[in-house]
Amino acid sequence: MLGKFLIYIAFAVSVLSIISFLLVHFKQEKYLKFGRIFYYAGAFSVIGASAFMLYNILSHQFQYTYVWEQSNRELGLPLLISTFYAGQEGSFMLWTFMTAVIGIFLMRYLGKGDRLEPQVMSVYSLVLAFLAFILILKSPFNYVWDSFPGEVEYGFIPPDGRGLNPLLQNFWMSIHPPTLFVGFSSMAVPFCFAIGTLMKNRYKDWIGFAMPWLLFSGGILGLGIMMGGYWAYGVLGWGGYWAWDPVENSSFIPWLIIVAAIHTMVAQKRTGGYIKTNLILCIIAYLLVLYSTFLTRSGVLGDSSVHSFVDPGQEVYLSLIVFISLFILIAIFAFVFRIKTLKKYAPENKKLLTRENALFVGSLTLCAAAVIILAGTSWPIIAKGSIDAEFYNRMNLPVAILIAFINGISLLLKWKTSSDEKFIQGLFFPLILAVIVTIGLVLVGVQDFLFALFALAALFAFFVNIEIAVRLFKKQRDNIGAYIAHVGLALVFLGIIASAKYSKEENLTLELNKPVNAFGYTMTYVGASPFEDANNKTDTKYHFNILLEKDGKEMVLQPVMYYSAFSQGVMKNPDIANFATKDLYISPMGLVEPETFAQEDLHEFKKGEVKQVGDLSVEFVDFDFGNMQKGGEEIQSGNFEMGAILKVKDSKFTENILTKIKYTDGNPEYYEAKMTGNDNYSFYFTKMAIKGEEEGGPAGTFAIVDNRVKKEHDEHQVTEEALVITASIKPFINILWAGTIILVAGFFISIIRRRKEIL
Repeated sequence: MLGKFLIYIAFAVSVLSIISFLLVHFKQEKYLKFGRIFYYAGAFSVIGASAFMLYNILSHQFQYTYVWEQSNRELGLPLLISTFYAGQEGSFMLWTFMTAVIGIFLMRYLGKGDRLEPQVMSVYSLVLAFLAFILILKSPFNYVWDSFPGEVEYGFIPPDGRGLNPLLQNFWMSIHPPTLFVGFSSMAVPFCFAIGTLMKNRYKDWIGFAMPWLLFSGGILGLGIMMGGYWAYGVLGWGGYWAWDPVENSSFIPWLIIVAAIHTMVAQKRTGGYIKTNLILCIIAYLLVLYSTFLTRSGVLGDSSVHSFVDPGQEVYLSLIVFISLFILIAIFAFVFRIKTLKKYAPENKKLLTRENALFVGSLTLCAAAVIILAGTSWPIIAKGSIDAEFYNRMNLPVAILIAFINGISLLLKWKTSSDEKFIQGLFFPLILAVIVTIGLVLVGVQDFLFALFALAALFAFFVNIEIAVRLFKKQRDNIGAYIAHVGLALVFLGIIASAKYSKEENLTLELNKPVNAFGYTMTYVGASPFEDANNKTDTKYHFNILLEKDGKEMVLQPVMYYSAFSQGVMKNPDIANFATKDLYISPMGLVEPETFAQEDLHEFKKGEVKQVGDLSVEFVDFDFGNMQKGGEEIQSGNFEMGAILKVKDSKFTENILTKIKYTDGNPEYYEAKMTGNDNYSFYFTKMAIKGEEEGGPAGTFAIVDNRVKKEHDEHQVTEEALVITASIKPFINILWAGTIILVAGFFISIIRRRKEIL
């Protein structure tokens, strides 16, 4: 009850905080301290509830449904902690926790002067209140006897939990979701600044207050998205880092908008323009976070996304719609209320070639990409099915080319006015370098026109930014962050061109100990070896070892496959050989066992029945249970061995043959039996059926294989255990990973530059 009690408290005091801050906005200054106290009370109630939930998880309090559903006693500490946000309720709890903590820092930041505290905190408290309300509807503190009435007795405590989904049992589970949720939560801050500015009707100084938070949101959300991409590539075996899955897109879309807002806010700070644009972008960015939450947690993408949550229940579904609708109405009302004032801020600069205009066009291009992705992601709501990845690739390629060119051009222009002559002079050096390198890329194989143009644009942006970064490094290092981020983006574009467009893929069947050549490597499957996963002792996992040889050098790749009791299916993890200029990516597809006998070789015999099989006369005599009792404990355990006697007559002799079958954990193993001096036939006992006399009595099923026919058949079939894989070459993918790291580093260098403003 403690957890629920704290959530109720958090909701109630958050509402009081909203009221108090609104009263301050309406000149009732004495309520400011109450607004702060109520916010602190709400935030610390959420923190307390989160700590209590973590305690429940770490101490295995399986009487709580959420703890029972998401964790078990096998999980190591990092993954056990990650079960906090593995399920629907926990992810809302994490989001609320992050929002509460960020709000504490935000309120402290706002209190350092006239920084729109009452206006911003009234909206921010509303965000916290709504999240707390969702936790009331979707509580992680329900008991199992409340969740399963009639099935579980009051007070029952399950001895163990169901455990964590095997797909989530990975290192990245410990850091990827929390990073994303920090990004989602922090996106509320620019939204609140925008609404607070409209409430205050003061549009100039908010840029300085909000900019550090935009950079933080953009940097941390971008980092979370990139972590997800690497997780998908390196562990989940999707064969790539981005699949345009709706859940991936739903975090990418608000990121594009917030990056667009960062650029137009820089333009406002330098020129005073784009006030309405910045307000709209900051508002839309958070509305898209809420919309993405609706897409991924309402169940509407259950059939079109590999990792969205299932239907959360009607109450949460409706509350999410109310949440989004209310914030849209607040934004519309605020704009309509201030429309007369906003009309006064019309653009003054009529010159086309200026940096602010280029940044605005660049932001529009980012928004165009967001609209394209949003349309494709939302398609399952309109019609059944999902949009193919090719749609996103085809539509976004021209947009990406424009973004890269505009990035380079904008940095060669000046604020408010630019000299055409100086602009052309600045254009010359990076453009010539980009053309030379692009010609080289075309000569080595980049011959698709659009991709060659994309490479030219990315190289142009790269050389423009690297030139400025080098210059600033000598004189103004504090200002280098943006250019570092742009260099990272250009490298990301180049990495995408190389690894996505020019990746090669081949499906291979690797028979045991038989070398196969592909991509210049000799690959030999040398067998499977079991290994123990400390976080999952229930399932037996196997490394499928592939010896990789080239130029006298050897290495072993070990993709993983195993049967998951949790998922009731086969789980697969890839393995990657990382080289300086490429990755060799091995994704396991399945294991093929050689067929001992075919379906047409099976014959069912009733006891005493005689059949003619080929040139043999075969009679099923009886079962041989040895010392076992029919239907006894040994047979019921699924671990036993028994036989069946066949009386076989060929053209010369008659012989009784004992065929055998062995069961281990219910899995059969067939033993071959033959007549003395006759290798033409093999006999296998495959199945026993105990039937009553009215059903024809006991029966056995036997495989009688004509080895002369089987030999001809085997010449065209796999005769040894074989591993089926998809092998692919990802050229220059390290450029992509290096670009992502540099891009995020650029964001954080910019944040560090503004650390005095944010603390």
